[in-house]
Amino acid sequence: MAQNIKELDPQILGYHLQAIRKARGLTQQEVADRLNIARTTLTAIEKGERIIRADELFRLAQLYQEPVNRLLRVVSTPQKILSEPFLVQFRKALSQTEAPEVEQVINEFQKICEDYQYLENLTHSPLRKKYPLQEEIGPLDPVKRAEDIAIAERNRLGLGDNPVADLKKTLENEVGIRIFALPLPSKIAGLFAFTEQLGACIAVNSKHPHDRQMMSLLHEYAHFLTSRTKADIVILRVYSRVPASERFAEAFARFFLMPASSLQRRFHEIKNLKGGAITPADLLELADMYSVSFQALLLRLEELQLLPGGTWEKLVHTRGFQVREAQHILGIAPKGGSSSIELPYRFKALAATAWNAGQLSEGELAQILRTDRVRVREILESFLDRNEVSNQGEESSITFDNLNQPIDEIANG
Repeated sequence: MAQNIKELDPQILGYHLQAIRKARGLTQQEVADRLNIARTTLTAIEKGERIIRADELFRLAQLYQEPVNRLLRVVSTPQKILSEPFLVQFRKALSQTEAPEVEQVINEFQKICEDYQYLENLTHSPLRKKYPLQEEIGPLDPVKRAEDIAIAERNRLGLGDNPVADLKKTLENEVGIRIFALPLPSKIAGLFAFTEQLGACIAVNSKHPHDRQMMSLLHEYAHFLTSRTKADIVILRVYSRVPASERFAEAFARFFLMPASSLQRRFHEIKNLKGGAITPADLLELADMYSVSFQALLLRLEELQLLPGGTWEKLVHTRGFQVREAQHILGIAPKGGSSSIELPYRFKALAATAWNAGQLSEGELAQILRTDRVRVREILESFLDRNEVSNQGEESSITFDNLNQPIDEIANG
């Protein structure tokens, strides 16, 4: 390892070490005392004026709870991966939450985003960023402005007013947002951060039901559209006075998921088919179609004056309607939450590509995918070569290499 360290750019490594120290909330003096070195020595290391020794790097890795290979890899790639620590951006938002574990979650969020970019650099597959111009809420009513921007953004993405089949994939592929589902503290619904190096990054709470995750994702996307340089934490709470920015984000999420034109059309179609008598079963299926909760749908229908005001309160709180039980009876129970990390398909595909090319060991792959080696092999098997039999009984081979080979090479081969 000593030989490898001497070959690395000390300024980039120093920058990387300094950023991690700040993200951990440690002063130079505290780190120097832990390592039993002078503070001026640590200053020189972080400035790139002194090459760090192997034993010092090993102790720093232990102190920062980072694998040594992760500390080193940033300087072996074409560009700096680590940007400004997310914790610095989240400082103002963190003052609004009392969950002590949030800082640790934010650090992990940043690591996953950095790992995503690292895989892109290894495989020469940058995420295409097609960001729209930043919108201004202005002095107008934030709810009305949210509806206008939601309609415009749907049109920009070519969605029209139809329900969105796969929102995460749409925002990743069509905009270039890095989206993850992470096990967050229960009161935290989502996180948003933006840096020049990593771009826009969103995490939703994997413990929450799928419909709640979609609302949280669009809430954070609303902040990306209007104030992308400001980190945000979605906290589930009751405001005494809801800020305009939060009113905008909450309204944008429901307008984007449930456009008025589409919802009104489908509601009247169902009503006409039923001779004017629409049932809770019809509304449960409608909520499933739009990937929203039953409550969110009913409140939106009330907002559009398609249902009398207070329908949700009367149905659930007065009559005791059991939503989850009804969904199970209809076979449309929404996907529940999970305590595990959900990585994008593209993230896992790039990891498999890098492993297949010999750029990652199985241990490094397990580290990047946040799982054990048994699960790693299962993930790899889904990307490895396999034989397929067509409907005509003809056997063909699908190879992983072919899926990643330039199409012109295949055509001319």
